Amino acid sequence: LVREAESLLTKEEKQRILERKHAEEKAQSEEQTLSSQGEGPSKGKGVDPRNWGDLDLGETEIDVDAQREALLNWARTRDWSRTAPRDEPEPDGESDKENEPVRG
Repeated sequence: LVREAESLLTKEEKQRILERKHAEEKAQSEEQTLSSQGEGPSKGKGVDPRNWGDLDLGETEIDVDAQREALLNWARTRDWSRTAPRDEPEPDGESDKENEPVRG
């Protein structure tokens, strides 16, 4: 599948990809130089976009229709939870005394 996609690339697209690859390699070597000096812009806590090809995604995670349905389901649930009445019992059977008027 990848080879088929590669064969459809134009010369300009292939050149742009190679230039991007060289830029990433240069940035990576500069980053390694900084980290070997004990400094660096990152402590490695973020996602490294260079590793996205190694993601182990299931079929439902890459299925756009399944993602759309999951998002719609989440939105409906969120909207319902905002409109549903709350029937929560008061702790120890007491009412909210902070909002009662003071009588004197």
